[in-house]
Amino acid sequence: MNLDDHPTVRRLRDTGRLSTTPEKVLLSLAALRDLALSCGADDVGIVEIGREEVEPQRDEILRHYPWTRSLLSIVVKMSREPVRGTPRSVANLEFHRASHKTNEVCASVVARLEDLGVRAVNPSMAFPMEMSQHPGGAAWIVSHKPIAVAAGLGRMGVHRNIIHPKFGNFILLGTVLLDQDPAAFDVPIDFNPCLECNLCVAACPVGAIKVDDDFDFQACFTHNYRDFMGGFTDWVEQVADAKDALDYRRRVNEPETASMWQSLTYGANYKSAYCMAVCPAGEDVIGAYIADKAAHRREVLKPLQERPETIYVVAGTDAEDVARRKWKNKTIKPVGNGMTPRTIAGLLTFMPIVFQPGQAGDLDAVYHFRFTGAETRDATIIIRAAKISIRDGLLDKPDITVTADAKTWLGYLAKEKSIVWAFARRKIRVSGHPRLLLKFGKCFPSPEIKRPHVEVLPEPSLLRPTRTTIQKNDPLSGKLRWSGDLKLSEVIEVTHDVKTFRFVHPEGEDIPFRHQPGQYLTLELVRQDIPTRRSYTIASSPTRRGYIEITVKREEDGLASRWLHDEVRAGTSMKIEGPSGTFVFTGTEWPTIVLIAGGVGITPMMSVLRYLCDTHWPGNIYLLLSFKAPRDYIFADEIREFEQANDKLQVAVIVSDPGEERWDGPTGRIDSRFIASNIPEIALQRFHVCGPTGMMESVKQDLLKLKVPTRQIRMEAFGGADRGPDTNPEALGKVVGTVRFRKSGKSVEARNDATLLGTAERAEVLIDSGCRAGNCGACIVKLNSGDVTMLVEDALSHDDRKSGYILACQARPKGNVELEA
Repeated sequence: MNLDDHPTVRRLRDTGRLSTTPEKVLLSLAALRDLALSCGADDVGIVEIGREEVEPQRDEILRHYPWTRSLLSIVVKMSREPVRGTPRSVANLEFHRASHKTNEVCASVVARLEDLGVRAVNPSMAFPMEMSQHPGGAAWIVSHKPIAVAAGLGRMGVHRNIIHPKFGNFILLGTVLLDQDPAAFDVPIDFNPCLECNLCVAACPVGAIKVDDDFDFQACFTHNYRDFMGGFTDWVEQVADAKDALDYRRRVNEPETASMWQSLTYGANYKSAYCMAVCPAGEDVIGAYIADKAAHRREVLKPLQERPETIYVVAGTDAEDVARRKWKNKTIKPVGNGMTPRTIAGLLTFMPIVFQPGQAGDLDAVYHFRFTGAETRDATIIIRAAKISIRDGLLDKPDITVTADAKTWLGYLAKEKSIVWAFARRKIRVSGHPRLLLKFGKCFPSPEIKRPHVEVLPEPSLLRPTRTTIQKNDPLSGKLRWSGDLKLSEVIEVTHDVKTFRFVHPEGEDIPFRHQPGQYLTLELVRQDIPTRRSYTIASSPTRRGYIEITVKREEDGLASRWLHDEVRAGTSMKIEGPSGTFVFTGTEWPTIVLIAGGVGITPMMSVLRYLCDTHWPGNIYLLLSFKAPRDYIFADEIREFEQANDKLQVAVIVSDPGEERWDGPTGRIDSRFIASNIPEIALQRFHVCGPTGMMESVKQDLLKLKVPTRQIRMEAFGGADRGPDTNPEALGKVVGTVRFRKSGKSVEARNDATLLGTAERAEVLIDSGCRAGNCGACIVKLNSGDVTMLVEDALSHDDRKSGYILACQARPKGNVELEA
């Protein structure tokens, strides 16, 4: 039959519905949102295909669906309590329920749009995926998380899950591709719901989540996804490689076999997902956590940490080191993870993801790789300071050069070919010291399992993997911290060992963020290819928008301060993040202010003083300063000018050792007598104290003796918390006794200026830690005996203190102490 004579064609032609270009229905942003919500979505956002955040996956999307014009991001809320409990069967039931609903909601949206004549498709929220592209390429068509962030549905947290501002991280995501261009689109939210509490860090069984913004993909993939594709591959290879049933049982026990059967029958089950379980972020979630942080740790975090279970790791990885050191109540089992690259392109894509910084140690080398045969490719791999970078081509001077047949090298990595055979047949040739090749191999551990080879090359993916930097919030404003480059315009000598560094916008505009007096900036310094982050208080006033200043003292042992003083010159561009910090006084907090500073601790006070004077604040300002000698008096001339111009300002300066310099003022240190002689109605004042730890502790005790309420005393150690371990015991204070760790049975010297967390780390005693600033509570530990001092104890509840618990990251011993660790 001729097509024109077909009954369907004739009927459509007669009714006028046969057209080469079907009528296109255009829907508004509001109409699309209402449609998705009516289909069961809990929240929805829409972004255009041209959005910058979509760029890494745009080519892959358009390869399959070239008509795509916008992406509808869908949120489905999960129930919290099933995910939080220790039974993983209950948690996984909720994961599968919500995942099925997400796919059903997206499918319902697609069906409704199709009825309206709109082209639409919904890739799966998780599995199934395009397995022909695995391994070596992304198996998914759409990466839902970047789309959700761009659509204003949340931000990525420290744990790499999207946190919705209302529902928290208890959500699943879906995406619908549309051939629509609504007149308006959604935009990202302007803050990160992540609380940076680092409970996810404390909960992760394999150390995949880290405070420093790194993420160990291989560790998470191996354990949490044990019953998924890579773990399933490893299980099948164990079955195939076993000699008989008894040999199989020695490799895989009955519970593990039952778990794999369950995953095959009811859907692959997650082994952990503890990072989601413990997360307290989001409007619907945060209330109970804020009301009782200790209860949240006790009822959610601790049961997961104490749960007996098998932890799956690849032997020789950072995850194995963490798991064996951290968990005495869990079984650590080395396994394979099925991550065997089958192309050189896939290998180079995966290497940064599976690189093990802890195994790299002090390796500092440039590797040239020349691949020949089936795939020809030149690559330079640099491993330095526990970081890896991979670049196409042969760049820089190599420490070792490897020339290898591509298939032979991939076979060697898969344990299918002998390295000795490859060298003998010159399939692999090395120029340079072989020990560098051995050290290189340690950075990429793989299991020792022999498998028969069946070559199935993955299809290429156009999606390019990207690393997402966590955007953190400023605790004061609740907004995202700014991060970018500023130009150093001027270096001003203040005293013989103190300089001010003035930064400006590269284009001459105002500084691209606003700060409060007393906050600090974090500088990312790169010296000799070693990245270093240092925090410095902002000394300039928020009223002076054309520039921002930090004032730094040169410390003989200070890597960053020496570099700033000795090497950095005007014109240098520097990566800066900020502002941060809550050590703030704007004049609204109290009718008067007493600023007490020791040495370079004057910097936050100077920002406050400049701001209050610039804004003609009517309250009384008392500035008490201490320096070693008159020549160490920072900002002396400017402070005198402020005194002359502002009759509300009263300044008192004391020096501890004037030596031969002329000095008519008082000598000694700031004590109760000095304070009382300069401050009227002491108990009614608000005090901000900044300087060396010993000075601040002494001033605090003096203020308490003078009947100043604790709530009226604010302290900050040079404008930034010391978040790193105490790594230089020789630089610490005097020995005041012994620290005994009861459970570990170890005893070490107690030093009055070393935190108990740092002491524990040097003694190789494990105490959980997170923020190291006294806020997250991860390092809470029972003090069995002895006395300690703590500058910050915000994370401790009243019951914690009453029961004798302390924060190891803040506690410094007064004498002999015993910890329950």
